[in-house]
Amino acid sequence: MADRLQEYADVYRMLEDDESKDIYLNRLNYLISGNLSYIKKIVTAYLPNLTPLKGKTIADLRDSMPKDRKIVLYGAGVIGKECLRYWACDDRFVGFCSGTKSKQKTGYLGYPVMSPEELLAQNELNVVINTTRARDEIAQILEEGGYPRDQIFDIADYYPQGDGSDPGQYFEPEFMRYEAEEVFVDAGCFDLECSIRLSRYCGHVKKVYAFEPDPENYRRCLARKETENFSQAEILPVGTWSERTVLHFKEDGDVSSCIAETGGSSVCVAPIDEVVDPDERVTFIKMDVEGAELESLKGAKRTILRDKPKLAVCIYHKTEDMVTIPRYIKQLVPEYRLYVRHHSNGNTETVLYAVMP
Repeated sequence: MADRLQEYADVYRMLEDDESKDIYLNRLNYLISGNLSYIKKIVTAYLPNLTPLKGKTIADLRDSMPKDRKIVLYGAGVIGKECLRYWACDDRFVGFCSGTKSKQKTGYLGYPVMSPEELLAQNELNVVINTTRARDEIAQILEEGGYPRDQIFDIADYYPQGDGSDPGQYFEPEFMRYEAEEVFVDAGCFDLECSIRLSRYCGHVKKVYAFEPDPENYRRCLARKETENFSQAEILPVGTWSERTVLHFKEDGDVSSCIAETGGSSVCVAPIDEVVDPDERVTFIKMDVEGAELESLKGAKRTILRDKPKLAVCIYHKTEDMVTIPRYIKQLVPEYRLYVRHHSNGNTETVLYAVMP
């Protein structure tokens, strides 16, 4: 424990400005305590345009629900992943409900997923509407199915509402500098939005290597490339990793798809070093790959050493990422200047940036 605290302290000292250090320290306190007030401090101080966290928490919802009835979370997406830790050790929790057929077959995050029809037929569970995007649709399904209203709870009453994301994520921090032509690696591109947004910040996007291993997301990216006439993007249906191999994969069709031992499908992965053109300088690497960031950085080692690109790497998926990722980057290129920024009004989207002086 003492060794890990020393590692956190070492990373803290690596950071370049007071904002980075304050965000890092509050994020660390949140990881230790689970108290969302530390995230609220970050949002209040640095993201004034985002809706602050509400006073009530998901733990309050859990603790206020009747003790004698089983619980199902309706919505098996990114919010389900974020909130699972509040329910995983609760004996009342039986799993998820979703209209997505693939999740009904394979489960989600290691738990069973029932169909809406199965839920309505049972009519005996407490239901937590576990999404903010489709909440109205789900509420309508439950109402039309005659589900008892006193058994329906809405995560939206306990989850950050409003515009919960920072539109300047990855691109707007004041230390980011852009070149006349950017060659961008978008690891975990989801719907190609980040790659497209880059063009607003630089003179010209020369080339994009967009990695997206989830089949549904990949199809979404191909369609977006066509409609946006974004010919610079090479969309790759593989994940990023430290070597070429095949790994277990949770195929969710949203931003929470990830490499996982419990995944019901498999995915090809490859090192960034083996995909990018060695004769073309990479200027920017962004990574949001659901916990595979460190292995992906190892697979980009040669490119980072050669080109010293700007790096924007998510460090919120695993507790250890707050130590292992900054230390690895600094060991590779000691000249890098490290910054931390937070880009949501919840506990996600904490990003480590590395830029050259």
